[in-house]
Amino acid sequence: MDRARSVVLHAAANGTRARPGRTIGVIDVGSNTARFVAFEAAASGAVRAFYETKESPRLGLGTGPDGRLTAAAIERGIAAVDSFAQTVRSLGLTRTIAVATSAVRDAPNGAEFVRRVERSTGVSLRIISGAEEARYAYLSMAAAWELDNDLVSDLGGGSLQLADVRSGQLRNSVSVPLGVLRLSQRFFDHDPPKRREIDELREYVRETLSSVLEAFGGKKYGLFGIGGTVRSLARAAIEFRDYPVERVHGYPLWDHDLEALAELLGEMPAAKRRAVPGIGADRADVVIAGIVVLQELVRATHAERIVVAGIGIREGLALEAIGAKLPVSAEQLAERSAAAAAESFAFRLDHGREVADTAFGLFEVLAPRFGWGRSEGLAIRVAGWMHDAGTAIDLWRHANHSAYLIQNYPIWGLDQREVLLASMAARLHEGDDLPSAWKKGFLPIIRASDLETARRLGAILEVAELASDARPRFSLGGAGKTLTLAFSAPADTPLPAHWEEKVRKAMMREFEVEVRFRDR
Repeated sequence: MDRARSVVLHAAANGTRARPGRTIGVIDVGSNTARFVAFEAAASGAVRAFYETKESPRLGLGTGPDGRLTAAAIERGIAAVDSFAQTVRSLGLTRTIAVATSAVRDAPNGAEFVRRVERSTGVSLRIISGAEEARYAYLSMAAAWELDNDLVSDLGGGSLQLADVRSGQLRNSVSVPLGVLRLSQRFFDHDPPKRREIDELREYVRETLSSVLEAFGGKKYGLFGIGGTVRSLARAAIEFRDYPVERVHGYPLWDHDLEALAELLGEMPAAKRRAVPGIGADRADVVIAGIVVLQELVRATHAERIVVAGIGIREGLALEAIGAKLPVSAEQLAERSAAAAAESFAFRLDHGREVADTAFGLFEVLAPRFGWGRSEGLAIRVAGWMHDAGTAIDLWRHANHSAYLIQNYPIWGLDQREVLLASMAARLHEGDDLPSAWKKGFLPIIRASDLETARRLGAILEVAELASDARPRFSLGGAGKTLTLAFSAPADTPLPAHWEEKVRKAMMREFEVEVRFRDR
């Protein structure tokens, strides 16, 4: 289903390129769905999707015991890839990568399918192994978050890929036959499934996961989830919980979310499930198996929740194609994202970096007083880099636009709370107050104390923008009641009108400290 961003396709079809820079298309033919995503590659080493569409050829549907693709499935797969090929030609992409996963690699006639696709569409599919698929899932996650000791799970129609990450590095990976379409066909003879069918499935999944995690070392993990099924469940949970951020990326899908969804959906036939927000027709008959797999993953890893990713192996393929350096720190991921945003929206990142450096210097001086740590530090850096990004929309009320961009442009490396803190700090950097709707609406994600933190981060950003040209150094004295600013820039460096008065006012308002100036 094409999204609103498909307007790019229509413009390209009239003879213009979709994007002026380097663009990469990725076709991913899975067991249940097939997807096409077009990315633009930023000089910073990030990729951003600007067009996507999907089809549901269900290659894995009706396969026999040997996994052979049926004639009907092959025709559906060819039609899906042909549709993507037409889009690729319309977009005029720099490069296109096409892969096939579980259903095709497991099928005795998988190579025949690949040959027929190329003859009919001109698209050359590469069949990737389970280990490769897990590695691409890892790459996509390493580009979105700073991983530590985590398990990256990629749940598809034919298989489940697990990537064992230790200290941020991919250590082990495996592909197991726990795909939602495969399991539904094997274990469910009724709609909705009988309790005994679910119990038999659960026992099989539990035994399979136990052996895999034992081989990995059997330790406690942070759990990340990729794939259409986990995204669909996150959308359903967001809808039912009236969650304030509608993007699934970063949503914490808790064990109690899965339990509630299992109870709700397990009693419905597929015809009713497809009407449930977030589930849809292409997941309705397989989502119960998906819930069982995810519940057992949470149980086996002692993780209590799955952090859901709005990305997938397609991002991993695109990142490999541009030679992105991974893994890197959360700060580097966030800075790459800010640089990519500057390329897209043409705001002054050089000024943003100067303000961010100044803001972080003041932040470090004040952080011990308020117990701030790395999360708040990430937020102030992003707010600094992008505090003027809104000028790309309109100079008037640009702080509001900057806050919107931070919330809605993909800023990798941050969780949902950190994104909201950065957004609020950018909104407040000119001394305005937060809208009342923000104060109430984001409370399920941020704590009440975070509103006060956001105001203080906004004041830090306000001071940094006023004084950054003079390259200030900050120190606290007088039992933490006096802030001294010393300057490295020449005394005649121009600064905004009444800047000293504004700095004093902001610091007294939010921190109750007096300000002294040296070397000016």
